[in-house]
Amino acid sequence: MSDIPRLHMHEVVKTFGPVRALDAVSLEVGAREVHGLLGGNGAGKTTLMNVLFGLYKADSGSVRIDGDEVTINSPKDAIALGVGMVHQTFLQVETYSVVENVVLGTREAGPGNATAAARERIVELSARFGLEVDPDATIEQLPVGVRQRVEILKALYRGAKILILDEPTTNLTPQEVDALFSSLRTMVDEGMSVILITHKIRETLAVCDRMTVMRDGARVQTLERSETDQEHLAAIMVGESHGSYEAAEVADVAGAVEAAGASADERSGGRRFEPGVVVKGATVRNDHGVELIRDFDLAVGAGEVVGFAGVAGNGQVELAEALTGVRPLARGSLEVAGTELTRSATAAWLDSGVAYVPEDRHRDGILPKLGITENLILGSHRAARNRTAGLIDWRGARERAERAIETFSIRANSPATRAGDLSGGNIQRVILARAFAHRPRFLVLHNPTRGLDIGSTRFVYEQIRAATADGCAVVVISEDLDEVIAISDRVIALYQGGQAGEWRGGEVDPYEVGRRMTGLGKEDVA
Repeated sequence: MSDIPRLHMHEVVKTFGPVRALDAVSLEVGAREVHGLLGGNGAGKTTLMNVLFGLYKADSGSVRIDGDEVTINSPKDAIALGVGMVHQTFLQVETYSVVENVVLGTREAGPGNATAAARERIVELSARFGLEVDPDATIEQLPVGVRQRVEILKALYRGAKILILDEPTTNLTPQEVDALFSSLRTMVDEGMSVILITHKIRETLAVCDRMTVMRDGARVQTLERSETDQEHLAAIMVGESHGSYEAAEVADVAGAVEAAGASADERSGGRRFEPGVVVKGATVRNDHGVELIRDFDLAVGAGEVVGFAGVAGNGQVELAEALTGVRPLARGSLEVAGTELTRSATAAWLDSGVAYVPEDRHRDGILPKLGITENLILGSHRAARNRTAGLIDWRGARERAERAIETFSIRANSPATRAGDLSGGNIQRVILARAFAHRPRFLVLHNPTRGLDIGSTRFVYEQIRAATADGCAVVVISEDLDEVIAISDRVIALYQGGQAGEWRGGEVDPYEVGRRMTGLGKEDVA
């Protein structure tokens, strides 16, 4: 690194009403450096980068790039200064080609208007940085990993010298993670700077030269990679109020699971489960009437966790909805604890102990205009425990909501707080609290810890293990392969609506699972 840092953000302050989201945060990033930005929910890391990219305007503080103080009032200003950002949710026009998406917002923009020179430039960048992509492919035809490459190419095409990546590995296979990290090293070798917002400690240590830890809107510490390890870094993230033992437990996803009482070695011991959920010959249509899942068989034992690993868009949503009665089966059957539910009303599914944590928490998980109390009682409002004299026992419901707020660390003023006013992570906590409160017999969790920090993730895994100890059959569907491997007794790769391989917990090769998730290898693995 040169004496003058590529980026210097000095004592940046940002408030949202009474909330001080950034408390005089300073950050230095050198040229030819991959810099990790770590912290839990509400730490301020994404807010800090949103200031740098011009999505938020700081209340005070300064930003210098290559020694010069700059003013960034919009993403247009940031891009002009060489700052690019790849968000978790890609900003793409699905009916446009790769080239048309990359040049979007430039003078070459518009369907069919991308010039030959622009296409040539994109091909050159793709080859130079190992970002393989067909420039003429339509975005809607591409898997998540390739779409991410398009977003990175979009930043490179605009001349980015500082590239911000927000949780870039969440939806990638291990092979795609390796390829991404290789591309990042090529970028910094050519003089760029990369800022990696992440919660994955092992990946941080694998690719970052330095890392800055934030907590509660403040910078806690910046470290060289050689100065730290997983346990030390986790201890800094958790804070001094927690002992080193707990920090070790939350050092990564696998550690969180072991803290919940189920190590990978224990899960590989060939345990046998009593029948819990049996699915036979299930065929499921998507919203367009296409049979996305065909002749699907599945058995989940009482007390067992079965994890489905797959790249987004391979039938996960349809499978989760079919398993929970949200989407009807075109053919086939489903039983929970011996009770046939295939063509039953929603009330029968709920009475049989089926609980669901959906992927889209805003659309499918809450009633945003109602309070936390009302949202927590959804699905169990007819249950005897929630009624008195034939009516809903609102006093009891509010008391249970208060306990849930405390137990699940929901940041809210009261049980009356509207669900739609909560942050994404806190909405997820409400949905999880509701699911576990039902003492389910069959629990389907789709991306259950998305948006949660490592401490909250550990708590969720503990709740899953407590549910299985009570005889609950659990299905976890997640694009986070680390999560699936860590929490599951069995792992099933999902590809184009079908099972592409199966492994027992503790015997999983992440790279082999990654191959199956992308359709490579068709021999049986189980």
